[in-house]
Amino acid sequence: MKKLITPLLLILLFSLQGCSLVDKPKGEWDAKDYYEHASDAKENQNWGLAIRLYEELKAYYPYGKYAEQAYLDLAYVYYRYDEPESTTRELEDFLRLYPKHKEIPYALYLRALAVDSINKSWTDEWITDAASRDMKSTQEAYNAYLILLNEFPNSQFAPEARKRLMVLNNRLARNELKVAQYYYKRQAYLAAANRAKAVLERFPKATVNIESLALLKQSYEKLGMVENAKNADKVYQLNSGAKTATP
Repeated sequence: MKKLITPLLLILLFSLQGCSLVDKPKGEWDAKDYYEHASDAKENQNWGLAIRLYEELKAYYPYGKYAEQAYLDLAYVYYRYDEPESTTRELEDFLRLYPKHKEIPYALYLRALAVDSINKSWTDEWITDAASRDMKSTQEAYNAYLILLNEFPNSQFAPEARKRLMVLNNRLARNELKVAQYYYKRQAYLAAANRAKAVLERFPKATVNIESLALLKQSYEKLGMVENAKNADKVYQLNSGAKTATP
């Protein structure tokens, strides 16, 4: 009987020790405890609690593998919590502190997503044209995706980054065309021609290039630059199959 009791006592003892670890007071948490509790909050999409615990982990245990991973996890949580500026801040710190980390491609991609989301609005799809707003964050997002593709062209995030790059490229081109159209309506034909030409030069594959060619031709005509207008119309016809270009 004694031989049976001893193993049972050992099992009970270890079980109690396990419970004591689970119920460890927060004041006794180490880096691993903070990370595990923060990760649990993240998995449960309790973003506010996850943010607080990851921030505390970084503050109390700023060095080591748990703090290192906390930057990435916290950046993701901030992104899901709709705080892209905080996401960007965490990732900038991570890239500065761990430039050789294996998750650099992911960090660059998440940073691009965060910057990209700053200029998005829920009305974009239904009401507003994103090209009508300030293009600063759009250009920053474009640059962020470009950095990822230049440094890691074959990463798992590259295909999606290329898709977003095309969308942003068209948005920037559309904004430039809107400026050209504004000048044309104000009878500032030289400025309109220069802006329309800039669309074609900076964004050669943009979806608004046919419109830009039409506006360029009309601007040249208003300026009395007959040969330039004819050349613009020739290019327009080659690309659209139309007989004449109209703004």
